[in-house]
Amino acid sequence: MLALYTPDYFRSDFCGREWKAFEDRQRSHRAVTGVDAKALIPVLWEPVQNIPPGAAHIQYDNLDLGENYAQSGLRRILASDPGGDEYRRIVNHIAHQILVAAEHFRIRPVNDLDISEPGSAGPFPSATERAEPGSRALLFVAARTSVNAHRKATDPGCHGQSPTDWNPYHAESPQPLVERASRLLEERGFTVRTEIVSDVLGAALDEARGQGQVAVLLVEASAAADEPFERALRAYDRSNHPGSAAIVPCDPDEAGDGPRGKAYWEAVRGALPFNWARGAGDPLPLLQSGIGSDQFEAVLHAVIAKAQNQLVSFLEILKINSLETPRTTSPSLPVLTTVATPRSRTGLAPPIAAHLSSHQTPFEKEQEDDP
Repeated sequence: MLALYTPDYFRSDFCGREWKAFEDRQRSHRAVTGVDAKALIPVLWEPVQNIPPGAAHIQYDNLDLGENYAQSGLRRILASDPGGDEYRRIVNHIAHQILVAAEHFRIRPVNDLDISEPGSAGPFPSATERAEPGSRALLFVAARTSVNAHRKATDPGCHGQSPTDWNPYHAESPQPLVERASRLLEERGFTVRTEIVSDVLGAALDEARGQGQVAVLLVEASAAADEPFERALRAYDRSNHPGSAAIVPCDPDEAGDGPRGKAYWEAVRGALPFNWARGAGDPLPLLQSGIGSDQFEAVLHAVIAKAQNQLVSFLEILKINSLETPRTTSPSLPVLTTVATPRSRTGLAPPIAAHLSSHQTPFEKEQEDDP
């Protein structure tokens, strides 16, 4: 098993359960064969300040991989010199470890393994300890109110006086979705702020990213075509906002193949077409649609973790680029060069057309396009 060490890895309940399941298999192998299988291979992807006690017995800062790896992690090395000699050397070393483990330790598989059971919890911190101190999250909601909801097409119990009262899962719980999401994130240690989607969504996301905050959009599919939601969501969809995700909840009828299901999926694809396309083939897309009440908690935690990792990577690359970009006192200006031309019989040189680039001017292109 290859474990990519990051701060979020050790805050993940699922990763902790996966860790425990594999360690249990190693213990069973040792009990049967008397051999201590070293088949759990750690890779320091990002620096981790505090390794949980349940994982501290595994040596991860391999001196053979160099001081740079031990201090900064493999992600930093990859970002600073993609495909460089140091990165290739480390990857080759890890690949050799995997090959040795596969050849020497025949750990038996486990049938009918269920890591979701309470007894399968791993040795990592509990939910209330997962977020770093000071971590913040933004929740943006785009939903109708009881005044503008289309009662014939939408369950009136879903809506209230404000978009923040929206509760697509009201049959299971009276708690509005925003309150439910806030509670789940606060249990992880986040400080949560809620806003309604508006025309300043893009600016708010840019500001949040600059402050290291993650954001989740909670979108009602049937409200996505309403203004100002449609305009704001279209702009969001066309832009790149690292550290953000969108969840479009639904009820069982909307997730099915009936008329309501068709309208739901058309609304999702119509509101966020680029995010929809980017998520094709991704096991955990940052646009989560078709999410029922029983899935919401797990999906929220998963996309928050992915958005955090994405934001960390983005900010790290920005930092590296800023360090590598040479400082200049003033921007370089284009230089116009002329070629000596023979004088005409009148004694005057013919006019020379000077262009800053080889691209056609709009007028030239228009002339060329005319039949």
